[in-house]
Amino acid sequence: MIDERIEEQASLHVLGALSDAEAREFKQKLHADPELQAYVARLSTATSALAGAVPTAEPPPQLRAKILERIAPTQKIISPPERKFNPLAWLPWALAAGFAALCITLNLEYSQLRSTVDEQAQHLNNLNQLAQSLSAATNSLQQTVLALQETNRLASLRIAMLNSLVAAAPTAIAVSLWDNDKQNGVLVAQNLKALSADRDYELWVMDENQKPVAAGVFHIDKGGAIRMDFKPARSIKTAGQFCVTEEVKGGVASPTIKNMVLASN
Repeated sequence: MIDERIEEQASLHVLGALSDAEAREFKQKLHADPELQAYVARLSTATSALAGAVPTAEPPPQLRAKILERIAPTQKIISPPERKFNPLAWLPWALAAGFAALCITLNLEYSQLRSTVDEQAQHLNNLNQLAQSLSAATNSLQQTVLALQETNRLASLRIAMLNSLVAAAPTAIAVSLWDNDKQNGVLVAQNLKALSADRDYELWVMDENQKPVAAGVFHIDKGGAIRMDFKPARSIKTAGQFCVTEEVKGGVASPTIKNMVLASN
């Protein structure tokens, strides 16, 4: 990290105000420190911009004639006084360069902060969508449960929630109700992505031996939702997990694991 003393030397270096010994010492530090090199580069850019903004003034043509007229009688050459370095004379330039570097640093930090805020806002939006999906699925599930209570079938039901496994549809969700006595069930899904005409979603039920049993293919509506009754292709003693895969149109006899989009715990 660059301390205040090095920052001051860097400002004087850019302005050409270091002594020979100080300049040699600073160049050695500059050669060995990439962070210092970047800092000096930013100062150089800011200083050049500020120096270029100072307007130039053309002396009046009468000035040269007046000077020659005054020195002609004596013909005496006067050596100019030795110029002494005054570090305070460069103070405004150093302050301007430091301010420019500070503006650059603040701009970079603001850009990073803005990016973080945007990411958090997107994450919050995804959570809100998921909450809405859960609410919709719960409402549909409550209606189904009420209907089953009226027929005294609730005691033999197993309820499972299926969560999304794909990044393309992070808010996709489903709930299945399985009646082991009747060997059938109800699936309610929300926010599934639309498929091409040659593809179908297929539901699977894992049996007591953890082998998948096909339970039917289905299509979603324009909003990505589906509510359907299902029945496995063969009898299942005890249903385990439930999952949904994306398959070729009409379904397959064995699920394509890499195309699994929903699964229960």
